[in-house]
Amino acid sequence: MRYRRLQRAAPVITALLGLGPLLAAPVAAQQTMDTGALTELSFEELMEVEVTSASKRKQALDDVAAALFVISRDDLRRSGANSIPEALRMVPGIQVSQLDANKWAVSARGFAGRFANKLLVLIDGRTVYSPAFSGVYWEQQNVVLDDVERIEVIRGPGATLWGANAVNGVVNIITRDSQKTLGGLALAGAGTENRATATLRYGARLGSGDVADTSARAYLKYERHDDLVTRAGHSADDAWDMAQGGFRLDSDLRSGDQLTLQGDVYRSDLQQQLSLADLAPPDYARRIADTIDARGWNLLGRWQRPLTAASDMSLQLYYDHTRRDEGYIGQQHDTFDLEYQHRSQFAARHQFVWGLGYRNIVTRVDLTPTVTADRDRFNLDFWNAFAQDEIQLWDERLRLTLGIKLEHNDFSGLEYQPTARALWKFNGHSSLWGAVSRAARAPSIMERHSSLYAKTLPPGATAVPLPLPVALVAQGSERFDSEYLVAYEAGWRNRHFERLALDATVYYHDYDELRGSSVQALQIAPDGSHIILPMTFDNSASGHSRGLEINADWLVRDGWRLIGAYSHIDLQIQDNGGLINSGGQTMERNAPENQLSLRSQHNLAEHFSLDFWLRYVDDSASASVAQRTPEKIDAYWDLDLRLAWRVRPGLELELVAQNLLDNARREGDLEALGGASVEVQRAVYASVRLGF
Repeated sequence: MRYRRLQRAAPVITALLGLGPLLAAPVAAQQTMDTGALTELSFEELMEVEVTSASKRKQALDDVAAALFVISRDDLRRSGANSIPEALRMVPGIQVSQLDANKWAVSARGFAGRFANKLLVLIDGRTVYSPAFSGVYWEQQNVVLDDVERIEVIRGPGATLWGANAVNGVVNIITRDSQKTLGGLALAGAGTENRATATLRYGARLGSGDVADTSARAYLKYERHDDLVTRAGHSADDAWDMAQGGFRLDSDLRSGDQLTLQGDVYRSDLQQQLSLADLAPPDYARRIADTIDARGWNLLGRWQRPLTAASDMSLQLYYDHTRRDEGYIGQQHDTFDLEYQHRSQFAARHQFVWGLGYRNIVTRVDLTPTVTADRDRFNLDFWNAFAQDEIQLWDERLRLTLGIKLEHNDFSGLEYQPTARALWKFNGHSSLWGAVSRAARAPSIMERHSSLYAKTLPPGATAVPLPLPVALVAQGSERFDSEYLVAYEAGWRNRHFERLALDATVYYHDYDELRGSSVQALQIAPDGSHIILPMTFDNSASGHSRGLEINADWLVRDGWRLIGAYSHIDLQIQDNGGLINSGGQTMERNAPENQLSLRSQHNLAEHFSLDFWLRYVDDSASASVAQRTPEKIDAYWDLDLRLAWRVRPGLELELVAQNLLDNARREGDLEALGGASVEVQRAVYASVRLGF
């Protein structure tokens, strides 16, 4: 089977990594490991972080009128995280749950779940938002973490710049320019859960002359993860393998133009347990062992040109092909995206940016008795235009930002998404900001054109006391429209203390036309064996949330840094109480009300560092699509430790222990078709990183 083929690939990549010491032996290491680099900087240098997600141009984090958090390259390495979802646990206001060995639920400011649909995720400007269910398959986003420059996370709406679905947040993963990754990198690791990890990367300067400076890198990556366990202590049969490769080329032309070309190709085999609704007693469900075959490739090009000293333009296009086959559906998506952007400064006080975009998605689905649709091919077009002006007022201490995005999609037509933001820097160390924004979440293919056979109720069930089995079917509807948010936010940043930075945000989110469900007329199956109870998606729900997010960054002394984060959310949903929870009671509790995080980055000596990460996550509730009463998920404390030894420049050994305070714990459940609940286990892994 394909899973075994990926396993057979492991020795090949491991052998390549084994060449690292031979390649490095005759020469001095070209790549100096930067473990602990940030904690050796001054506090002022530590806080001088430039970001681009809030305005699509470079600006200081302190000048951003938004709740923006940056995960730096150093934060990534010292966290001990092996994946993007693990790293996102650092961010206040972001909810992360591991559902099994290869599936994650990641959301911002509530509405958590495997198919969370209000968080937009981008990798170097390429959206990884699936049109099938308006969410992210996190297990297919296997970025080489050593290639990540930073991750910028906006909590709250970012739709004015980034478009529909950037409702509760934006995660923008930005990788490094290839000029920063010259030389070789070999990484190998193994552990109790992460059984094998291997990465080989090499970067080189391709040319430096009168026309351009050009550099490039290429990489190979392989991972193999073990099964987790069910609540009963049995194997969850959810192991997975992944092999991936890619490249990036950057060219700086003497004219000032910058060209980037990058791409990836991957193949994953992910095991899972499914529970598919069935009419056969006594269980009225079929439990099967399944293997997901996920594969794809992408290619992205970007051209940036300075027009004057105060203006520039960029043109980006990409093509993304994904194919995913599993027991209840097969799906293929081909995405073409084109975006033009122009930035200019005029009248001395205006920073103006505008742009146009077009996206075409062709989706093909292979239907099954569990998932059906009114057709098996969809051709979707998305058009957008945006403009945003940042105006400096009152001796540059007060800044006003006004913007709007107009976006048209084939499902809900034209959407308008405006924002008004203000930032007041009332002294050299502190600032206040506020914002009012509107965002839309466009319908997915599943919500408009598909049906899911979710569950069979046995004869005489309490919910529907009928003499025949009742098949619950969640049905899409062409009348299902976009969901809307109007958000009110305010924030405070303080850099007054010599080594302490504080950041606090409060918000109120008002949601309208949220997804609900309505009961349709009962139908008797043609053969008379069962009754069909259709539950049709509609926009009958509404709600609001209020919350608080705090972040503190303290440089205790040179070489020791503490980072704390806290978030609170109170989410209230008004639903019509359909049998299928698409909102309402489950949605209110499927994200923890309180979360706490404390990270320590400590350089013990010149070549050793010890880091820990303590987390608290409040209790929550599961979010099964056919579950009338939510099931409680217990609160938990947890602790990760990381010990690193920089043996010499270019060589580092690392030992990481995760989930030390629990032998095993449950963090969440799959929303539909999942088997037994899975528990995350304590894990230990070791790795070696060699630069050559």
